[in-house]
Amino acid sequence: MKRLSVLFAIILVVSACTSAQRTPSSVIYDDQRVNRIQEIDLELSKFWNNDWRANQQFFQTQTGLSAPQAFDGRMYQDPYVRDQVDRLWKERQQEVDVLSSKLSLREWDGLGPWFSASFRSPLFEKEEIVEITNLNEFKSEDINATNAFPLEHRFYSNYSLRLMNNLPVETTPFAGDRQDQRQKYLKARLDCDGDIIYQSGFLFFQNETRGRVYEFNWYFNKENGQRVRVKLSPGVRSCQLRYYDPDKDRKWTHTIRLVDVAMTTPEWVKLTNQIDVCARPVGNFGGNNVTNFFWQQDYLFTTCPQSFDKLINLRDPYLSMNRRVLSLTGSPLSRKDFNDKNPMAALNFDKAPKFDIIWVSSLNFSADFYGMVLARALRHHAERGTQIRVLVPEVTMTKKDKRILEWLAFGMPNVKVQYYKYRLSEAKDGSWLDKFHRVNHTKIVMGYSSTNWKDSFLITGGRNIRDSYIFSDTPFYKAYKYLKNYGEGEEPYIYYNDFEVEMRGHPFIQSVMAQMLSFWMRDPVSNRFRSTNVNIPQAASQSQVLRLTALPNLYPLVRHVMSLPFFDGFQLEKFYINMIDSAQSELLLTTPYFRPSVAISAALDRAVQRGVKVKILTRIHLAGDGTPQIAEDVNKEGINRHLKNVEIYEWTDSRSIMHAKILVIDKKLSFISSVNLNRRSFIHDTESGALILHEPTALDMRKEVLDFLKGGRRITQKEKISWINGTLIDWADSYF
Repeated sequence: MKRLSVLFAIILVVSACTSAQRTPSSVIYDDQRVNRIQEIDLELSKFWNNDWRANQQFFQTQTGLSAPQAFDGRMYQDPYVRDQVDRLWKERQQEVDVLSSKLSLREWDGLGPWFSASFRSPLFEKEEIVEITNLNEFKSEDINATNAFPLEHRFYSNYSLRLMNNLPVETTPFAGDRQDQRQKYLKARLDCDGDIIYQSGFLFFQNETRGRVYEFNWYFNKENGQRVRVKLSPGVRSCQLRYYDPDKDRKWTHTIRLVDVAMTTPEWVKLTNQIDVCARPVGNFGGNNVTNFFWQQDYLFTTCPQSFDKLINLRDPYLSMNRRVLSLTGSPLSRKDFNDKNPMAALNFDKAPKFDIIWVSSLNFSADFYGMVLARALRHHAERGTQIRVLVPEVTMTKKDKRILEWLAFGMPNVKVQYYKYRLSEAKDGSWLDKFHRVNHTKIVMGYSSTNWKDSFLITGGRNIRDSYIFSDTPFYKAYKYLKNYGEGEEPYIYYNDFEVEMRGHPFIQSVMAQMLSFWMRDPVSNRFRSTNVNIPQAASQSQVLRLTALPNLYPLVRHVMSLPFFDGFQLEKFYINMIDSAQSELLLTTPYFRPSVAISAALDRAVQRGVKVKILTRIHLAGDGTPQIAEDVNKEGINRHLKNVEIYEWTDSRSIMHAKILVIDKKLSFISSVNLNRRSFIHDTESGALILHEPTALDMRKEVLDFLKGGRRITQKEKISWINGTLIDWADSYF
């Protein structure tokens, strides 16, 4: 009997330590609920309020999210839309309530998600391009068994491949005859292990045809304008696209392998389907403070709390560049090569780690020392089958810049480059000007390794991939015609005194990579994309609050924030308002561009009224920045608005622009990001950042801000703004 009692006690203990999600039937049930919440969120995203002016009053007066205010008032007036939104919102709340009733904070240690689920619904429509531009590329004898174009057809509701022959038409005896050029083609054949779906026939008599082989004449697209599109059945796992020039050969000379990405990179499936269910503890965290803000925030596109193993301060430009090289190659970059600005610096890959995926996003990827060294390091991994994803804006990339990325991707179908370009959608979330104004502003270099967690890394902050962010003196590249010769005035050049950090810690890197890949897979028309987190509120007892409050004393806590403001209802702006409202004693901020929105300005005013000491470092004179002179008056307007109640400092070094984006609150909370405190960041551009709750880290970041402040002067009088610029700023209010 005694043994039975002991056994029964053990069973009770084990049962008490096993949360609901660990029961197989419950896992499936909860997983289905989380999937439904994300399906609803994607539907609701069609109706989010994209009118930033209407949101200003709401952000100043409301602390919670409620359907009528959160969604577009113009659409909400339509009874059909209102009924649809209300029904979806009610269903979402019911699913959240059920999960909340099952969540136990007692069994959650405060790090990571309560549990992770897999998103099952197919995403949006997507067309990918398989392109050839050079006959020296994809030769059959050079085919690499580890390299293939990754097919993503099973992730989307409608997926197609566009096959583009962009080879230059060679000189022929009839070079002057355009008709002859238009008829030039390659013989091509696509073989798959499942059905290929394509159009056959002529003009109005085309029919959909299915088969495992598709043979066609592949015309030179720039001359002929041919559009070859195919779809693939879900059963397709691998294909071969073979081709040859019939003027020169009679056999297949070139081959491009296409393989289901789930086979080449299984981690891709895991990350692109990942849903993290974040616990949102609701309790008494001692009032409105940074701890309360960190734990109780309720934002999509913000990862669950994690810790990191290591944070390295990368303010020093050489250290910044060296850590990128070291992280990617396993060996350091020579200080001499850095000082000499040698784009062909020796890179030692003997100790190079193996990555599943490498992510790079930046405002620039320039044809210079920085861009060339990084591209060379990335190509090494591409040759070994790593999935490489590069995200840069279309409008910032010159022809030389694009050639660097073309070299990186040459013969490497596993390298995919997105030139971010805003498209005006039916949601009335922008104007024709926004096609040129809205850019990708996230600055991240990240490597993810499933085989050796210690190799995973994330570098983020304010620096772009351009020499002006690492060299104070102007580079000359006369010997390298494919690089920009800044020294001879090919492009404006000024040094950006910047800041960023490197973070290590695999679970955190994994959550950020999932977040960025979700953005990569966004709908190309509406920009809708799936959040990788779902927040579930749960009442926290005082003992649980004390336990969570004490966690930052044991290790640093971090969350990563992703923003696409015109899509997500301007959540980043509300995030900043709530973050500023959490300040109780001190707020330190560096930002090169300073013109906060009305709602953020009101939050700064409230902070000062509470007795918070606010110090802001910015820049007025922006000569060499490549921005119009009006940008200086834009900063002056922001300065004049807050001059009476905030200590504002101007960066005075005429040879550089202070470009760091650091926010430190109450010596406990820090935010290192790409975000400028101007309206563009909160209304137009993609942004990201790392929110860290950890006093030692905050004190280190505070030292950096105070050191930056040494390079500034206190502004005590209002700055003069020209009448013309003042009028233009008021007219184009949201663009600055």
